[in-house]
Amino acid sequence: MSAFVSKIGDTFSDIWFEIELFFGKIFKRKAKKNPVVSDSHISSTSAGTDASYSGTSEKENENVEKMPFGLRMLRMGFKDRLFFYDQMSTLIGSGVTLIESLSLVQAQTQSKNLKKLYKEIIHDINTGMSLADSMYRFPHVFPRMQGALVEAGEKSGNLKAVLAELVEEMESSQDFKRKIKGAMFYPIILLVLALGMVTGMMTFVIPKISSMYKEANVALPTITQKVIGLSEFMVSNWMMILLYIVGTILFLWGFFCKTKMGRKIWEEFVSITPVFGTISKEKNLMAISANMSMLMKSGVLISDAFEITENTLDNIHYKEALKEIHKGVVMGKEVSEMMGLEDIKAQKFKVNKLFPLQMAQLMHIGETTGTIAQMLTKLKQNYHKSIDYKLKNISTVIEPLMIFLVAIIVGVILLAVMMPFFNIGSTIN
Repeated sequence: MSAFVSKIGDTFSDIWFEIELFFGKIFKRKAKKNPVVSDSHISSTSAGTDASYSGTSEKENENVEKMPFGLRMLRMGFKDRLFFYDQMSTLIGSGVTLIESLSLVQAQTQSKNLKKLYKEIIHDINTGMSLADSMYRFPHVFPRMQGALVEAGEKSGNLKAVLAELVEEMESSQDFKRKIKGAMFYPIILLVLALGMVTGMMTFVIPKISSMYKEANVALPTITQKVIGLSEFMVSNWMMILLYIVGTILFLWGFFCKTKMGRKIWEEFVSITPVFGTISKEKNLMAISANMSMLMKSGVLISDAFEITENTLDNIHYKEALKEIHKGVVMGKEVSEMMGLEDIKAQKFKVNKLFPLQMAQLMHIGETTGTIAQMLTKLKQNYHKSIDYKLKNISTVIEPLMIFLVAIIVGVILLAVMMPFFNIGSTIN
């Protein structure tokens, strides 16, 4: 029955989607016939040919607003996006045309929504748009940096190599995220199990032992009284405690994740945390180096690469720093100077919490020799190795530390429970 209802829902969804696409294309044709709109479109197109990528975000916002609701709700997961780029790189590298490559990818895709997305991209290319321009129409599906890479690949005639490098970088990034999750998985599981065990003891075991002590009229040590008092409070006010915990978690999540001030405070806190602060800093520097090197190797100007990379970061401090570097580069300043390096011979360096001396020095060498992209690739590799080493050490150190902390907590509760037993014999006598 549920499968039948789901099938009906999919059918109506498909019909509604096709209706939206049909009327959307009609309105597009009417807009093209309008001379005022066509003139502005021509002027914006011609300006966009020689302009940088800075105006792309405005185009993307306009595209999303004009987009049918069905297309606006489309999403593409990491695996689907990786499959798309991988297949396109293989097919284009084999000499298959762009339209045929997209048609083959569409035929291999199982998702109906993605089939509709590829149908729209094929339609755009048939009407004269480039693949990158079509991707810019879907900023909620294709990140801006990926669109910029594809645009650079199309302009340079090296789209196959750009797509292959993009696939390689996506796989490397996913593998890196998997390592971070793997390093933190075991400690988090231990913590959750410890909290569950302590909660179970405080709500089920301690109350029964407390009633037994009251019947035996045993003098309770201070630590036992505290544990029993905490247990009674948890049992009698469990609903209030649960609501308070959930409310606190939601408030902290909303403040630290959804507000700019909260995110800045959290980033500052993480940056001063031992080990994790260093990992967080190196992770951001690795992401900057990886994105910048990919963009510059594909032919994107360094000023545009900084602007695009800024939009790919989550860390507000680094976003603001890249924004300032972008402005400085446009004004003619050197990147190494913006990172704090004043004179490499005299080793004059302004203290910069975000960019280390090593990065500024390598950027200076890259600027001097014209090999900035290669220096950024080297930086990415160095930070990747450094983070790998730290993650291995963390998993080695944290696991026994967590076991030790859990043993202390459980040991204190057991000690508080067992201590009165030594007085029961003397009380009975």
